[in-house]
Amino acid sequence: MGWFLKVVALLLAFVLVGAGTWSLALIIFAALLLPPVFRLLHRSKQAPQTTGKKGRLPARYLLAGTLLVLAFAGYLAHGSFSPLAFGTLGLVVLLWGRLAVLAVSSSLKPVNESILLRSTRLQASWAGVARVTSITRDLGRALAGVSGTVILSLSDVPAVYVVVERKAWSEKAAEEEVLSALRELTWSLAPRGAYLLPLDSQQAYALFQPSFEAARFAEADLTHTLASGSHDLISLRQSGGFARALGLYRRTGGVHDGKVRIPLPERDLSRQPVFLEVFKAIGGRLSSPSPDQYTAFLSSLYATSGEPVGTRVFDGGTATQSGMMLVKSQGSPPVELSKAQLRAVVRIYEKAR
Repeated sequence: MGWFLKVVALLLAFVLVGAGTWSLALIIFAALLLPPVFRLLHRSKQAPQTTGKKGRLPARYLLAGTLLVLAFAGYLAHGSFSPLAFGTLGLVVLLWGRLAVLAVSSSLKPVNESILLRSTRLQASWAGVARVTSITRDLGRALAGVSGTVILSLSDVPAVYVVVERKAWSEKAAEEEVLSALRELTWSLAPRGAYLLPLDSQQAYALFQPSFEAARFAEADLTHTLASGSHDLISLRQSGGFARALGLYRRTGGVHDGKVRIPLPERDLSRQPVFLEVFKAIGGRLSSPSPDQYTAFLSSLYATSGEPVGTRVFDGGTATQSGMMLVKSQGSPPVELSKAQLRAVVRIYEKAR
């Protein structure tokens, strides 16, 4: 819709408000406001956080204020549905960041034949998880460029995972958003010798099925706490190479049944350390993962990203697990992937046209 039609639609909406036909006006307002709302929230989600002096009032607050003013106008005009609709939308825009944390930290359930986990509290909230595998010995340096949530699992077999959270009204749209984010991260990490392997939703569910309890820590003594080894999992949110928020967790011995929770960084850090400080403080508890057959498979896909899929992915034989496929790439050993994983991997390691 061009600007001329948008202006005409906006004027028509205000005429309908004056005539008392709020239901029609609400449909027009929704058609005009919802697309820019979601574009704005998506950009604010991806934008790195910065410290320093505050600039002008964020557009999110201006948009939220406009919606709340419309809600108040509807109340003065004795509207019944419009104040609730505009007021709810205004509060969602105003509290979007908090709602995102509540949604993903709430119970999540796996989506069948997908890499997605879906929130049971907010149905429009989705998450995807990918394991980091590498051929570099300096994994901390490679991960320093990641913006988002990074989970360091220190119990059993140490591993590193990246969590992507997105909002979408449908599974298809959510998958596109998550794959797009994972692809962007992959093409940032791959030149540094690190690769992302998306987890099947059932694998992600199994990863977070154990019950975790958040551990308290003193920020002033953070380096000693990280080096003490008294926790099983570290969850941090970073951007621009700095750790913005952190969470330390211990296993409690229990397990979740049917739904899981992703241990997210719960505490914002006032003194934000460089990510490499956090990684170095952990010491020998998290060494760079040794290259395995998945590393070879993913590195081959990355190296041949400009070629057709049929020349990059081959049948590797019969898989040992039900519902899995055995595939290989040029010069790589065969690996077992679910169908959802294989689709995701091919999409992520495909060079943009």
